[in-house]
Amino acid sequence: MGEIHLQNCFHLKNAKLVAVADPSKKKLQVARKLGVKNVQTDYSKLLSEHDLEAVIISVPNFLHCECAKKAADAGKHVFLEKPLARSVTEGEQILSHVKRTGVKLMVGYPSRFHDDFIKIKDYVQRGLLGDIQVVHATNISSGPFSPRGELGRPAPVPEWWFNKELIGGGALLDLGIHFVSLLKWYFGDVIHAKSYLGYRFNMDFEDYALCLLKFRQGPIATINVGWFSKESRISLDLYGTANNISVVHSSGLIDVIVDDIRRKLGKIEHSRERYLRELQHFIDCILTESSPSPSGEEALSDLRVISMAYQNALEFDSQR
Repeated sequence: MGEIHLQNCFHLKNAKLVAVADPSKKKLQVARKLGVKNVQTDYSKLLSEHDLEAVIISVPNFLHCECAKKAADAGKHVFLEKPLARSVTEGEQILSHVKRTGVKLMVGYPSRFHDDFIKIKDYVQRGLLGDIQVVHATNISSGPFSPRGELGRPAPVPEWWFNKELIGGGALLDLGIHFVSLLKWYFGDVIHAKSYLGYRFNMDFEDYALCLLKFRQGPIATINVGWFSKESRISLDLYGTANNISVVHSSGLIDVIVDDIRRKLGKIEHSRERYLRELQHFIDCILTESSPSPSGEEALSDLRVISMAYQNALEFDSQR
C-alpha cells in the first residue's frame, strides 16, 4: 500500500511529495527513482521538518499507534491506513493525541471512494431500493499470501502477518473491517455483532470468517471474508422491499492487461483510482479546513464492531 500511495502522490492536486521514510533501503531506492530526494530510514527525523505538513502512514498494524501518535504530536495531519489500530484501546490513544494537538486524521477505506459503492449509497439514501432487509457482503482473496514482489514475482510474506500480537486479528480485521465501515456508512449504528471463525491454515488467528451484523435502523448483514482463494472476489448484495442491487469485483487477466496499458500511458490504473481519490479528499480537507471522512471517530467505531464480533465468536474449524 505504501508504494501505491507513493505513486499516487505525484497525481495529487495542490500537494507536493517532499519526503519518504522506510527502514528498507530497497524501498527507498524505489522512491529515489521516482524523483524523491529526501529519503530517510527513520521516520521520526522527518517529523521534525517544518515544510512537512501531512503524512501518509502505511505500516504494519502493530506500528499504527506509535507512528500516528508521534505524527500528531509533531503537528502533522495524518492519513492512516486501516485498521485504525490493533485494538479499541490503541485506537482511543490515537484519537486522544489527535484531539489534543488539533491535527486532522483520516483512515484509509478505499471502498468509500469507488463509484459502484458510492452509487449504492445514493440509492439507499433516495429510497430507490425500499426498506433494505438483508445484505450479503463478500471479500475473498489470498490475503497476506498474495504475490508481493515486483510485477507479481514471489516474495517472502513479512513475519508480522503470522504473529497474533503484531497483527491484532485475522481475516475479519483485515478484510471484514472494509465492509463494516461501508455498511455503517450506509445504515448507521450496529447494535449487535457476532462471528464464526475458521482456521484452515491452523494459525493463531482466523483465516476465514462469517460475521453477522444487526443495525439499529437497518438490515441484517452477513460479511463473508477469507484468505484462502487464489482469485480475488469482492461482492455486495442488497435486498430491499422495492428492488435489489448487486456489485461484483473480481480480478482477472483482462484487468491486469488494461492496468498495464494505462500504466505505460502514464495514467492511473483503474484498480488504483479509488486510492488516489481518498488521498485527494484528505488533501482537500486540509486546504479547506474541513473534516475528512472516514474520520478517526468512524474508524474507532468500526474497531468496536469488530471487537464485539470477536467477543461473540464461535470457532467452527474441526481441527481446533
